[in-house]
Amino acid sequence: MELFTVDFYENCFKALKEDGILVNQHESPYYAREAAAMQRAHEKIKKVFPVAKVYQAHIPTYGSGHWLFGFASKKYDPINHMDEEAWNKLLIKTKYYNSALHKGAFALPNYVLEMLEQNI
Repeated sequence: MELFTVDFYENCFKALKEDGILVNQHESPYYAREAAAMQRAHEKIKKVFPVAKVYQAHIPTYGSGHWLFGFASKKYDPINHMDEEAWNKLLIKTKYYNSALHKGAFALPNYVLEMLEQNI
């Protein structure tokens, strides 16, 4: 029995406020089993949330080092609603995050885009 069903994501949708965001692991696109899990998760999320995106990060301790995450929201698009000026005014120094990285994380390689477009 699979935990992450359409019903699960519908319950997440109901639990979130109008400005809520859901983020989940979408696994690695490098391995067939994990890639199929990513495709299934994204298809289910797209059925429930009006905004459903995938982003990536390089995490050396995870298998393959290339990991995908799902972003879902009732109203916020992670790129179109990003307020770079407001973020920069906060003057938060980080070792990793910056606004260019934020945008770049949502720019996926072609092979991942093709996987996301495939009907499974």
